[in-house]
Amino acid sequence: MWHKLALFGGCIFLAIAVFGSIRAYSAKVKDVDLSKTTPIVLVHGTHGTANSFNGMISRITETYGKSTDKVIVLVKKDGTLEYQGTLSNKSKNPFIQVVFENNDAPIDQEAAWVATVIKDIQKKYNVTQYNAIGHSNGGLALTTYAEKLADDSAPIMEKLIVIGTPFNDLDGDDNAATTDFTDVTNRTTELQQYIDDSTNLDAKLQVLSIAGDLDDNAVSDGVVPVQSALSSRLIFAGNVANYSEEVVTGANAQHSDLHENTTVDGIVADFIY
Repeated sequence: MWHKLALFGGCIFLAIAVFGSIRAYSAKVKDVDLSKTTPIVLVHGTHGTANSFNGMISRITETYGKSTDKVIVLVKKDGTLEYQGTLSNKSKNPFIQVVFENNDAPIDQEAAWVATVIKDIQKKYNVTQYNAIGHSNGGLALTTYAEKLADDSAPIMEKLIVIGTPFNDLDGDDNAATTDFTDVTNRTTELQQYIDDSTNLDAKLQVLSIAGDLDDNAVSDGVVPVQSALSSRLIFAGNVANYSEEVVTGANAQHSDLHENTTVDGIVADFIY
């Protein structure tokens, strides 16, 4: 009998402990209200990691002082989310860094994961609006989300920055070495699809496209042709409230260094804030 009572008492204690933890966690989540500020959602490119945007986040936070706090949302291979770090209702324009455990997934899959994250931060943090930054294929994932998956019930993407994003893929033959163009040499199927779907974009969205140019000759950032990155103009110009471009040149404009470039930091901060 004593063993049964002890077991029963232990179960009650465990239930209280678990219930108390759930209540404490629920209260903590409920207390986080970001509806009065604008979080910044970042999405890395193919083979990116949590380190991809760490440097930029730290430099922008320290230099411009208009953001506080950051959290990483790890998207597991099965689509479940793991949060690393904490935010509070005192957080100001916090950074929310999306990291894919499968960092080589198809763009449509990444876009679907972005949708999952956006819905979850809406629920957890009462996010009503946000700005977004995507490097390389991260820019494609965010564009795909904005065109195909964002709905009226989701938080509003107010500003989008795409950095070194290959809208017309990577083939130099499809992308002439020029920044003064009204169309690319050859539209890939993917670019044409983005153009076709561009009428679905929020007309109030503001977009900035940043391209890297290693040798100041309009060729490429070493990976993405300049014209491919700037073919964003064929997608966004005329379909959003404001579209602008910046070309960053020099050795630090190499594709994987673009988010480590202080010139890019300044361009991003000027636009995002």
